[in-house]
Amino acid sequence: MDNTTKGCNKEGTRADETRTDDEVFNDVPDYRRLKVEDVKAMTFKTVEDAERFYSAYSLALGFGFRKDTKGEAEGTIRRRQWLCNKQGTRAKKWFVLDGRGRTPRKITRVNCKAKFRVNYNELVGAYVVKAFVPEHSHELATGNQTAFIRSHRNVGKSDLARANTMSKVSIRPCHAYEYMVEQAGGYKTVGFTEKDLYNKLDQQRRTTSFESDSEGALAYMNALAAQDPYFYCRFNVDIEDRLANMFWRDGHAFVDFMCYGDVLIFDSTYKTNVYKKPLVLFVGSNNHRGSILFGAALLVDETVETYTWLLRSFLDAMNGKMPIAVLTDGDEAMRSAIEDVMPQAKHRLCAWHLSRNANTNLKCDEKLKAFNRCMRKFQTVE
Repeated sequence: MDNTTKGCNKEGTRADETRTDDEVFNDVPDYRRLKVEDVKAMTFKTVEDAERFYSAYSLALGFGFRKDTKGEAEGTIRRRQWLCNKQGTRAKKWFVLDGRGRTPRKITRVNCKAKFRVNYNELVGAYVVKAFVPEHSHELATGNQTAFIRSHRNVGKSDLARANTMSKVSIRPCHAYEYMVEQAGGYKTVGFTEKDLYNKLDQQRRTTSFESDSEGALAYMNALAAQDPYFYCRFNVDIEDRLANMFWRDGHAFVDFMCYGDVLIFDSTYKTNVYKKPLVLFVGSNNHRGSILFGAALLVDETVETYTWLLRSFLDAMNGKMPIAVLTDGDEAMRSAIEDVMPQAKHRLCAWHLSRNANTNLKCDEKLKAFNRCMRKFQTVE
């Protein structure tokens, strides 16, 4: 659809004066008059252009929308679909819950079939409309109601900056919101609700907190390095330049590993910190059967690639000293990383994890006792 307007024609008459009603209609769409054929004849340069059109269309008619499926190939979105926000139905299992402690939420989905889908056409070099269903199975919003449809509410950067400025002078977000409403000329023109503003501020605090904590952690590591000349720390960042994995050990841990590093216990806790990052501990045992810490790490995930990076960092921190045996909880990613980075080390499973699995799977007490005797009493001295 060509939205450009011409200047004057050769006779000196403005082009607008000789254009048909359909041409004027194409320049300034009346969304309520759009037919399926009109929409399917449209093309869009980008997916964002298609979404802006459907957003304007849904706002004019009085319904909300949400993104649905998309198809990608070689980094290009080949297909994108949008649905009415009342598409689908609530699962039946939520209607038969016994002993429900609170009143169920209001049903908002009525299986509306309205949708809009575009596919990328290589011959045209643009996105063409492949499916458009305008019919709705519910009542549409009218008048002032459209301003409160969820998909059409947004806290802009200027509004967020204004709220932040007011908070610095002890103005609460609820009062800042009322001020913005007054400036905008009413609740229907401000563009968002008070709850939206609170949510946006909370999202901002959580993001800022992450960046501040990352900088604080690195500053703490630098402070330890200034006090301990043998301190070691290595980290990497993700594609967004945010802290991903970090490993560290102090000089005392290095000396302990040189003395008692024949057996290495390699285990991770299950994301018990606020950022849900796995905490990995490298632990050993001294001559008094006391536990000693060789190092620690915070990881972004528990994949083979991440564990491989960690083990290589650990060996680099220990001047390449290879342990004789490594004990783990049987994690497959750990096993693969150990085979790749420490091929000479003997991989063994932790006795505590073996006992726990036996208690879970062996229902017979006699078999359980026999298993424990086999594991703990029959040992071969090398």
